[in-house]
Amino acid sequence: MEKSLIYSRIKIIIKSLFLVLFTGIIILLIFIIFFLNKDRRFVIAENLQGTQLSQFMFKVLTKQYPDYSDAYHEQSVAYNKRGLYYDGFKLLDKAVLLNPKRHLGYRGWMKLEKLKDYKGAIIDLEKLDALTPNFTDDVQGENINYLLAISYQELGNYDKSKYYYEKFFETTDSETLYLKSIVYVNYGTLLEKLNLNQEALKLYNKSLKGHFKFSEAYFRKAEIFEKLRLKDSAQHYYEKALIQYDNGSKLKDVYNEVFNELYREDIVRKIK
Repeated sequence: MEKSLIYSRIKIIIKSLFLVLFTGIIILLIFIIFFLNKDRRFVIAENLQGTQLSQFMFKVLTKQYPDYSDAYHEQSVAYNKRGLYYDGFKLLDKAVLLNPKRHLGYRGWMKLEKLKDYKGAIIDLEKLDALTPNFTDDVQGENINYLLAISYQELGNYDKSKYYYEKFFETTDSETLYLKSIVYVNYGTLLEKLNLNQEALKLYNKSLKGHFKFSEAYFRKAEIFEKLRLKDSAQHYYEKALIQYDNGSKLKDVYNEVFNELYREDIVRKIK
């Protein structure tokens, strides 16, 4: 009887402790979600990106601070990563409206990389460029001039694309070009469209002096030799392109088809 009484009291104490602990956690969560400093809440929600708690925290932040553009932007990221662009862009458009200088670049990049909306990308990127005169914007780790160059290239406006490629090279240091030698390849493909084959060949050779020996550089170089009816040289560089491709030395993105994407079948077809 006495033991039963002791066990009952222990149970009551344990339940009380759990109740206090649970109540404390709820109070702490309410404080964090609704009353903590807004910037600290933003960081917490950002680190929990993609979760329901994160989205709820961003909703609370934008309700409490309707002009908090970063919160709209970050809330949109989870939708865009899942391909839910309709919902994502509604939030992103709000962020751009509130602070265009801060968010235009990301929206332009999204239109270019995800939606392949080259006209829309150009509108956003050129608007950003106009808002930041005498300054070369960095957009998602890319020089804005390069993004504009490939956007115009995709639209077939080669003269405008060439203009932005030249601006890109003017505003980029040699170390970056050494590491990002794929740009020479992409510019070379543009020059080929303008029938400037020898100039394109020089760019492919420049690319192969860079840090990465891209399969694309060998492939485009082989195509030039094929146009010049130098079949042995073309065959040699097609084979080099295939070796580099199989070694993983090609431009790729696990999320998107990259600009001027090269596929193994393209190389094999040429070799055959």
